[in-house]
Amino acid sequence: MAKRHKIVALDNWVKPPELSFEHDRAHYPSTTLEQLPERMKDATIIIVSGTKVTRAGIESAPHLQLIAANGTGTDHIDKDAAREHGVAICRVPAQNTDSVSEHAFALYYAVRRRIVDMHGITMDGETWTANTQLALKLGKPPRTNSEETLVVVGYGALGMNVERIAKALGMRGLVAERKGASEVRDGRTAFNDAIRQGTVFVFVTPLEDGTRDMISTPELEAMDSTALLINVGRGGVINEAALAKALREGQIGGAATDVFEHEPATKENCPLLDPSIPNLVLSPHVAWYSKRTIEGTIRTVKANIEGFVNGRPQNIVVPGKRGGGDTPSSL
Repeated sequence: MAKRHKIVALDNWVKPPELSFEHDRAHYPSTTLEQLPERMKDATIIIVSGTKVTRAGIESAPHLQLIAANGTGTDHIDKDAAREHGVAICRVPAQNTDSVSEHAFALYYAVRRRIVDMHGITMDGETWTANTQLALKLGKPPRTNSEETLVVVGYGALGMNVERIAKALGMRGLVAERKGASEVRDGRTAFNDAIRQGTVFVFVTPLEDGTRDMISTPELEAMDSTALLINVGRGGVINEAALAKALREGQIGGAATDVFEHEPATKENCPLLDPSIPNLVLSPHVAWYSKRTIEGTIRTVKANIEGFVNGRPQNIVVPGKRGGGDTPSSL
């Protein structure tokens, strides 16, 4: 008789679901790159949220059939190695659409209204008393919603939801065409035109070869001086060093990001972690976090794994070649 699946959950951002088939399970609160090969070596299925799944990890696991990502993005998984070794990758699409969209607008208001700065001024108990004209500390008067042109960069389910909210708030909404595209699709605005017209940019695009450093010094220099950049998509889409420079020099009005090129972001690997940078708001990749997201993710991961094991794979990013039914009897 074939042996049971060995399922390894590499981290605990979202609790692994209860599954309907017999299996053995190991669950770790977190996993380092050094620990990865040892923890993966006997697995047939791994569940992962943010841990990097490297080629070394995949090649250490000869029986691995499926990598089940606990989220929408899979750029932390070595997809080339998975393809070469016949390992399937599945993901959880669209479960965090509402929470990420809402977080984007929370960041937008924090930056446009300079909420963090005003909190500090109020809390110090002195600046308000000494300066009756506090509005002067806000710099240029902020735009209201009806004065904003919000550009959506990345037009999947999340981008569509951001556009819907923007229009409901009274903003003008534009959808940027892909950078460098030879044709502009109906309902889209050429990338360079969108850069010049936008006053708010919300980035919800995945990190791919065509989107890495999509925004750098030339794009920042072409933007309106009051423009805000909000990134809730993927780190690496906006060049962090160029963004820090643009903020210091007042080329744009402000920025906020929930995602970073290297995560966790540290003062050693991220130029944005500098409190001297003006009107910059950061959050530690938590835009997805909500009750609805967690419940939906657990349901979808369960369905993804059970579907794969029963020969009905779904939400597949990389198709596998090692099957999805019983584990090999050689285990």
